[in-house]
Amino acid sequence: MKTMDVFLKDTRGAVMAAVALSLIGMVGSTGLAVDMGRAQLAQTKLSSALDAAGLAAGASLNTSDAQTEVQRYLDANFRDYMSATITDLDVTVDSSNTTITIAASGYIDTTFMNYFGFDHVPISASSEITRATTGLEVVLALDNTGSMAGTKLTALKSAASDLVEILHGGGNAENLYIGLVPFSQTVNIGTDKTSWVNAGSFNWGTTSWGGCVDARYTGNDVTDAPPSTEMFTKYYWPDDSNNDWISTRTRRGVTTTTYTIDSNHGPNLNCPSRLLEMTTDEQSVLDAIDAMVADGNTHVNLGAVWAWRMLSPRWRGLWGHEMDTYDLPLDYNTPKMNKAVVLMTDGENTMSNSSRSAYWYLSNGRLGTTNSTTAVTNLNTKLTTVCNAMKAQNIIVYTIAFGNPGTNIENLLRNCATQADYYFDSPTGEELQAAFRSIGDSLSNLRVSR
Repeated sequence: MKTMDVFLKDTRGAVMAAVALSLIGMVGSTGLAVDMGRAQLAQTKLSSALDAAGLAAGASLNTSDAQTEVQRYLDANFRDYMSATITDLDVTVDSSNTTITIAASGYIDTTFMNYFGFDHVPISASSEITRATTGLEVVLALDNTGSMAGTKLTALKSAASDLVEILHGGGNAENLYIGLVPFSQTVNIGTDKTSWVNAGSFNWGTTSWGGCVDARYTGNDVTDAPPSTEMFTKYYWPDDSNNDWISTRTRRGVTTTTYTIDSNHGPNLNCPSRLLEMTTDEQSVLDAIDAMVADGNTHVNLGAVWAWRMLSPRWRGLWGHEMDTYDLPLDYNTPKMNKAVVLMTDGENTMSNSSRSAYWYLSNGRLGTTNSTTAVTNLNTKLTTVCNAMKAQNIIVYTIAFGNPGTNIENLLRNCATQADYYFDSPTGEELQAAFRSIGDSLSNLRVSR
């Protein structure tokens, strides 16, 4: 019996040892499973955080440093997640500024496995973001009025050129068509558009029609109706007390007529630079921007409506040049294509008896009134009508108020924009440049390629 008792004791000790070893194994396995599960979750979270950080950095690649932006968004999306530590972050951008490659590595501290000598589990992830500019028709409607003269126009030219260069992405853009509509109190459609205008009977003196047109004050000044619906009238500033450019003198029975036609006189006075039809040629757009001259008063609604007409399918086949080559404008909502307008001004709408505009003089009543306050209100209403019409066709509208132009126009532009963050308040030239660069970034669509 004693021997058996001893034997039984020994057996019990062996069993207990085996059980203890089994328990240690089970705890170790459980601990390994828990810690590896945590590591897997952390790695998955890191991967999605890198994608989000890369997209955010890609969206502002032209206005900020990629490494800094990725780090900022990674911190916001991953910091303190399971107490993970990121030890290395590498961000590279290819030479064409189109692909961002990101790799990150680090570790998480173990909960159970540290008892077995494993203090941490490594984690890593990578992401590649390709900046892909989808097809885009975009028209820049830019204020060329007299108040833009000097440093303001210089700042506008620089900022608008930046936008064009961002969109072209160093020559890698496909299906990108950019047009330009400089505006003041009229818009210059170009002297080659004679089929759009009534012949009229004008004394052009020693010059000829400059390409500007009057507004169609019958109501089609706020529509995209093509010339086949209603023709345009040539813009013509007659010889009068505000623009004395014809002088006659009779001496000894001989009458002599003298025409003074220069930048301050003539039938085309305050006719801005010619618009540029949408084109794929980056340099043509940059040259047209550089050619802009500041002169005249402000009818923002005309800049907006002519931008819309350049994007309206109702005008397909009318513009000539590359637009006819590529059958532009395309239909609204064409798959993988977007239409956008960038509308910028530095001042309120104006109407007076001292400046001849596309609505003639205030006293002519072509805005339905001879009261200046009411006339400006009507111009503002027309701007809102055009903005709403464009947005109804899913045209993306960006607006910029430059140099503190006034509460009324700022509110109009804010409401005109497709969404709140598509309106930019830009009191200074630096802020104007930032606004155009942000718009360029916004128009660049992004996708995760791998």
